[in-house]
Amino acid sequence: MIERTTNAQRILIIGAGRGGTAMLDLFLKDPMICIIGIIDVNPEAPAMEIAKKNSIPCFTNLDEAITASRPCLALNLSADESVTTHVESQLGSKNVIGGFQARFLWKLITRLKKTNEQILHLAYHDALTGLPNRILYYDRLNQAISRAHRDKELIGVLFLDLDGFKLINDTQGHDVGDALLREAAKRITACIRNSDTVARMGGDEFTVILCNGQTPKSINRVAEKIIDTINKPFFLNGRNCSISVSIGISLYPNHGETPDQLVNIADSAMYLAKHGGKNCCRTAEQIIERED
Repeated sequence: MIERTTNAQRILIIGAGRGGTAMLDLFLKDPMICIIGIIDVNPEAPAMEIAKKNSIPCFTNLDEAITASRPCLALNLSADESVTTHVESQLGSKNVIGGFQARFLWKLITRLKKTNEQILHLAYHDALTGLPNRILYYDRLNQAISRAHRDKELIGVLFLDLDGFKLINDTQGHDVGDALLREAAKRITACIRNSDTVARMGGDEFTVILCNGQTPKSINRVAEKIIDTINKPFFLNGRNCSISVSIGISLYPNHGETPDQLVNIADSAMYLAKHGGKNCCRTAEQIIERED
């Protein structure tokens, strides 16, 4: 629940189209703003649905909305100038933003919303591949562990390192290397379900979360599928490139109960695959067997 200050600005939104939706998206969680109503002639307008889900009063009659919302600042996001005139007669001209001002405000808010979405995407995604980055990966892994703990399910964590990437990147140039990483990301993503997650941890290292009713055998099958698809030649910038992948696997709760434990064990298993000839996968059990 959002705690609002006692002097939070009370807002009545008139118009539940794109402008109203942008207003709600930006200000619903702002403690300095209290949206106390929204009105539109169409009760099924997009912003009306959002308002209902957040327990914001919805109106289709203007006078009812004004009566229930005063005192407030009314934002007329509709294109009807007569609405602004009528609301000014009820609330006073200083308490209404309409006409050109409202349209300007709507455009400004829409651009701010788009910019905010872009900033959030950049904060949680890898710029080169578009995959979730380390921050988002650990957040999703935490969520997956919470669900798996509740539902008594298994999670598979895969740590991947591309074999032979450095040589291609050094000899054929960074453009080819970047193209290879992007294509590898697409191939790995194609091997998993929408409910799973692929992330780029940095360099040529990737991680995968496999959840929702997995078994050790199904997790191994996914790893083998990734190995097979990475083994196929890449045709990049007019050149054929061949690489392979080494994969380490850890399971929740068998091998760890925290994100750090699971990732570190999968990473260790991946290095075991590297030293075992590459182009293969190894599990946490094999680490234990080697130590024994």
